[in-house]
Amino acid sequence: MDRRIDGDLEHGSLSVLVVDDDDLQRQFLARLLARAGIGPLFWATNGRSALEAFREGQAIDVVVCDLLMPEMDGIEFLKQVSDEGFTPSIVISSGADEDTQREMESVARTHGLRVLGFIPKPVSVDALLTVLARHGSQGEDTPAEPEAESEADPARRTP
Repeated sequence: MDRRIDGDLEHGSLSVLVVDDDDLQRQFLARLLARAGIGPLFWATNGRSALEAFREGQAIDVVVCDLLMPEMDGIEFLKQVSDEGFTPSIVISSGADEDTQREMESVARTHGLRVLGFIPKPVSVDALLTVLARHGSQGEDTPAEPEAESEADPARRTP
């Protein structure tokens, strides 16, 4: 794990690990989450670093994961997380083609991970909050479809 971001967040609401090798994208996602009052927040630059966060005992509810990263890509990361017994909910955030996105979703589900959805890059705050709101629902997994124009769930926002 590279860094924990605390800021003015309400602790314990929803812990999120952002895994993306692109500095700007990772910082952008962290800012969106922080402004929405979601936290604690963690970030990692690749799957290997993200896996260390789990091994160190960080309580992580949701992973927002890119697909194409150095050292360990998103697909291998999801396999390893599952193989080591961790069960976070997964949000796939990628600019990859649809076939690659479906492969990542299939791998996650095959390994027993709950896929909350897919968010195409560039990520919008409404799409991100809508997908994260699914974490609290007890229903079936939802299909990983783009959420570009979805309405955010106001219950997820912290004053």
